[in-house]
Amino acid sequence: MELQRELQRMGHGDHLCLVYERPEEQWEAVIPFMAEGLARNEQCLYVVDDRELDEVRQAFIAGGVDVEAHERSGQLLFATKREAYLRSGAFDPEAMISFLDKTVQEAVDADRTGFRVTGEMTWALGQECGCERLVEYEARLSHFFPSSRALAICQYNRKRFSAEMIRDVLRTHPVAILGNQVCPNLYYETPDMVLGQGSTEQRVEWMMQQLQRYRGAERKLERAIQARDEFLSVASHELNTPLTSLKLQVQSLARTLTRAEGVALPRERVTTITERTDQQLRRLSRLVSDLLDVSRVHANKLTLDLERVELRELVADVAECFSEEFARAGVRLDLAPCPRVVGVWDRNRVEQVILNLLSNALKYGAGKPVRMEVTVDGEVARLSVKDQGLGLREEDRARIFERFERAISANEASGLGLGLYISREIVQAHGGEISVESQLGVGSTFTVTLPLGASN
Repeated sequence: MELQRELQRMGHGDHLCLVYERPEEQWEAVIPFMAEGLARNEQCLYVVDDRELDEVRQAFIAGGVDVEAHERSGQLLFATKREAYLRSGAFDPEAMISFLDKTVQEAVDADRTGFRVTGEMTWALGQECGCERLVEYEARLSHFFPSSRALAICQYNRKRFSAEMIRDVLRTHPVAILGNQVCPNLYYETPDMVLGQGSTEQRVEWMMQQLQRYRGAERKLERAIQARDEFLSVASHELNTPLTSLKLQVQSLARTLTRAEGVALPRERVTTITERTDQQLRRLSRLVSDLLDVSRVHANKLTLDLERVELRELVADVAECFSEEFARAGVRLDLAPCPRVVGVWDRNRVEQVILNLLSNALKYGAGKPVRMEVTVDGEVARLSVKDQGLGLREEDRARIFERFERAISANEASGLGLGLYISREIVQAHGGEISVESQLGVGSTFTVTLPLGASN
């Protein structure tokens, strides 16, 4: 599944090699690659050599590809080595690239979005071909693909090719598929280097860049692991807090029931325990919802259920629901007089944004009044939430909208550092923007801008 997702990210200009030993490895890479091209309305060509044509067709059918329909439409083509690489009777790299260039143009002229090709490279092992010019051809392809509307996977059966040939294959492909992994190729050399046209100085520069790139990837991974560990620590703490409170409330209720066996409990006592339990359950629910939303955003599955929404009314409703929490904290929440504003939005998602901004203002507002305001300007509505609290440093203003980020440490404030990130994704999904104006020690004003849509 991960291999399929990686292959779906490939696009025009990509030149990959697949080095495989088992048929399963071959089909697990090639079929999703070609299926994605068919889904994108690209012209797709498969060059058959190591396998029989019927075997290839059956593998595609088993992989869920409607081969007959795509062949009938002319979108999926199968060719032999003589129909592709040996069209002139002998292999000529320049002639082959000219053929590819012409084929790409024909695909575009036929209203295809591009051209996608994969070939079983064992054709080069035949006596009429030979591998002598294969390395030159692969190097030239790395010149051709980046400026074209095409991409390719060159298939190499490791059991059929020599170690020296596989080495050169890795030298000439920017991306390699090994097993079930798509690997940016550390050993890829530029076409000029492969063809012996680069200077020693250029090779030294390339070697230094590769070392720096490798170390940069290591550092990125180290930071990702550190961020993951920090997040797990914070998440464990945040989830454990309401769970611990719930446990204590249940234990308190159990003790009260034991002591008062046969006696009616005071209404005030039951009400207090119920309210505290409900408060912690709502907090736990928000934490879990945030985690689920991050997963949806990452998987591009954050959907919107659009309807006509009156923003002033929605803001007032959310403020009313949040008023109890503000009252407990001793913070005044003001809603400025505002006009009636109707837009086409996802009511629940916009409500989520308002809740996140109010929660943020309550958390960082230093106990001072918070003010909300709704305005309309032409075809856009604006919602602002202003606090008079800690404020932000200039370098933190963009960072706080990223996942698991906050302006202060996790020890100084509760939460997963997800509210503003999720709010940004929701607002952007509506075609809007979210921004913040802030001054350290003075406070922050968060502003959400939403297009009205086809509401009027």
